[in-house]
Amino acid sequence: MDETSVVPEMLEGQNKRLSILYQIALTVSKSLDLKGILDDVLELIIRFMGVDSGVIYVINDETMEMIPMTFRNLSAEVVKDLCEKKVKVGECMCGTIAQCDREVIVLEKASKDPRFTRAILRKEGMEFYAGLPLKAKGKVIGVLCVITHAPYSLDTELLDVLRAATVPIGLAIENARLFEDTKKEAEARMRYYNFEGIIANSPKMTEVLRMVRKVTNVTSGILIYGESGTGKELIARAIHFNSVRKEKPFIAVNCAAIPETLLESELFGYVKGAFTGANADKMGLFEAADGGTVFLDEVEAMSRNLQVKLLRALQDGTFFKVGSTRPLTVDVRIVAATNQNLEDAVKAKLFREDLFYRLNVIKIALPPLRERVEDIPLLVRYFINKFNKKMGKNIRRVSEDVMDILLGHHWPGNIRELEHVIERALVIAETDELTGDDLPMEITPDRAETKKDWTLESMEREQILKVLNLAGGNKKKASALLGLDTTTLWRKLKRYQISE
Repeated sequence: MDETSVVPEMLEGQNKRLSILYQIALTVSKSLDLKGILDDVLELIIRFMGVDSGVIYVINDETMEMIPMTFRNLSAEVVKDLCEKKVKVGECMCGTIAQCDREVIVLEKASKDPRFTRAILRKEGMEFYAGLPLKAKGKVIGVLCVITHAPYSLDTELLDVLRAATVPIGLAIENARLFEDTKKEAEARMRYYNFEGIIANSPKMTEVLRMVRKVTNVTSGILIYGESGTGKELIARAIHFNSVRKEKPFIAVNCAAIPETLLESELFGYVKGAFTGANADKMGLFEAADGGTVFLDEVEAMSRNLQVKLLRALQDGTFFKVGSTRPLTVDVRIVAATNQNLEDAVKAKLFREDLFYRLNVIKIALPPLRERVEDIPLLVRYFINKFNKKMGKNIRRVSEDVMDILLGHHWPGNIRELEHVIERALVIAETDELTGDDLPMEITPDRAETKKDWTLESMEREQILKVLNLAGGNKKKASALLGLDTTTLWRKLKRYQISE
């Protein structure tokens, strides 16, 4: 072959490779729908590589699972295994690629490679396998795999194209994730901005929301009173996300859930060497929330010593990290909440009076659910819609007897209890209507009694059994206790099929 024919052929091959990369770049940039992008990209890759099958995994950073976001031409058994028993980073072939950040190319008899630790993959009959890490900002965020089931002659130039393609694919995954995170954050802000989830039809809750709208930007202390489950944190979030601080952090702390010895360091942080195990400086929640809001739930659980430090932080925004002599100053608004009567705690010397008055400048009292029964039908509908979406259910109606039960229940756990009851009912429900049988027994304690057999025959049989047991099985003694002659008792035992 002369040089005049070689040059055009080389140019044609180069143009083809550039064309493939251009198509991939166009595909990943056309939208932020990650599943749709990866579906189209994998189709392109399988076509230009001339392979049989492929998978693109995306790593879940929380669980470290390899999520098969898209796959082509895999057996139903392999798909089921990968989706139901997800490979984790470090496991099997793709998990090893993710952990080590190294591509793996197996030119022949791939299924026999010992790095495939899953039996289902060893049975797949893979001949050629190529697995490449997908990265963004220097971090492995997924793995791309291509497979053949027949002998395959690898074109090194196509492999170079595949390597180059991992760059835009990795960026597409990262961009889609960033978009989803931003979208969720925006939806959360808008949800609280619109008071979504705060159902208010009753006069008492309407008044609460009227007060919330008034105090969103005040700097004075806010104390939210309410029984457990009334939605105190929801109100605190609504205050924050409707204020000028909405772009800054909202940090919620349950003071009763953190041991007293740890609560101070959680709130204010500590310096290296402050105590055993303090190997480095740690930022506290107050410092992390600078410019935003700290919500202190169950504030009454705070020790008196810590109450003094909180009072200083409230007065001038100044505090000391544990083990430090250098004061720090932050701009943080404190919203506190309690389910106790703090005035009684003050009288009992359990809560500092000066801190109480500093927190209690604006008091928001949330009514228990039993005092806002007008909201129950709205809350029920809200939770049904929520769990319909979550569970893929289609509950459309609530029977009249169910609504009567819900309206009449005392609700010691308030809205949280109602939410759990509706969630459980949707799990149990077998039709598109919630009925009494879908409710837990503690909500309908009389249901067992109403279903009991109250006929005279049933009651007589139960009484005979009790007396027989009392008489130790002695029929003569039992008949005397029952006021029956022995013959009558024997006849009844036979009638009620009671063992003699």
